[in-house]
Amino acid sequence: MNGEYTPPVEWMKLDNAAKIYPAITGSELTGVFRITVSLISHVSLPALMKASAEASKLFPFFSVELCRGFFWYYLEYNGRPPRVLPDRGQRCQPFPRTMKGELVYRVLIRDNTISVEFFHILTDGGGAIFFLKTLLNYYFYQLAGITEIPFPEVKEGPQPGSTDDLFSRHYGKRMPHPKVMPRAWHLPFRLREAPRFRVSEFEVPAERLASLSKDAGSTITEYLAATLLFVLQELRTSDGKGSPHIRVQVPFDLRRRYEATTLRNFSLFAMPAIDVRMGVYTFEEILREVKLTMQMMTDEKRIRQVISRNVSQEKNPLIRIIPLFIKSPVLRIAYNKFGPSQFTTTITNMGRVRPTGPAAEMMQSMSVTPPPPHRDIKITAGLITLGRDTIITFGSLTGNTDLERGFVRRLTSEGLPVKIRNQELLQDHGNM
Repeated sequence: MNGEYTPPVEWMKLDNAAKIYPAITGSELTGVFRITVSLISHVSLPALMKASAEASKLFPFFSVELCRGFFWYYLEYNGRPPRVLPDRGQRCQPFPRTMKGELVYRVLIRDNTISVEFFHILTDGGGAIFFLKTLLNYYFYQLAGITEIPFPEVKEGPQPGSTDDLFSRHYGKRMPHPKVMPRAWHLPFRLREAPRFRVSEFEVPAERLASLSKDAGSTITEYLAATLLFVLQELRTSDGKGSPHIRVQVPFDLRRRYEATTLRNFSLFAMPAIDVRMGVYTFEEILREVKLTMQMMTDEKRIRQVISRNVSQEKNPLIRIIPLFIKSPVLRIAYNKFGPSQFTTTITNMGRVRPTGPAAEMMQSMSVTPPPPHRDIKITAGLITLGRDTIITFGSLTGNTDLERGFVRRLTSEGLPVKIRNQELLQDHGNM
């Protein structure tokens, strides 16, 4: 295992994707996401504490606290390891901003699970997975008899360029902005009483899901995004009110495309959609729309167009000179009005995690919990695959489970067995 990595600077600007988060997040819209690994036995706290301290030395640019400047927030290096905490209460709770020295990521432990939670200002899912793999390498290295680390691909630690803000690098001054989309339909469900955020997890056989998607001529991400659109169409038809535009926001990682080593935010979104004024779509028609949109939005020119639109806003001289105490409420108002209006829900696929060696047999499954959604969006989804199982997680602010139940019914109707991993759905609406 490699030694300590020396930080190049004492502070960092927020990357383009991160700049909005301090203005819009709070006690409910936290901007915090989670990745969890379940082991076959109880977690060893001494081993995890030591692993966390060792792993964090390779990620000094994660050992930062959020600070308030006159014009923008920024990240200041403090060199502390993440706190290892008991996993209690709600997932994805906010990070306190008034506590001096508080990092914006944490490690959590409960029984046989290890979780990491990150504030999105620091990194996205790609960076979080890289850290969790490193943490697990050190953890299993601490256990007696485990000499072969499970994730050799991260053995060397973060690479040169790991702190780069690549959005600014791929910005083009004269790129035309994408067209503004009409407002999307939103689920009409009532919000729960606070604390609102609840999580429902489903387990499906990974190989059967992959086979089902392949037989349909799609990727797993495309297939599940189409499934979500299909169920949303049914709910919109039943509701009969609101915008005719149903859109699913699908994040995609840009690192592989650009052979990037950055561990900061570096992903964008595709927005496959249907318009119910066109009539009822079959699943095959929806899947075709999803595939076309994913192909189009992941095109090099489209990517640069979206990046340029986003970065140009922060480079606007008028925006730059506005003091933060004015800028933050304006950004919050603008986001609440325009941000959630663009999509109905989100589904994030964190891909397949492939450990090796004896430690692989000690890991049962992994799950990803997306950040608590905006109250207009209400429900979002995430998934990740480890070994034989894909875990699909829904995060929700409503007690209504029609979306989750419809999603499961659609998958089971295609012959895919689905196992409920927690009881929240049963508590809300009875047996499925």
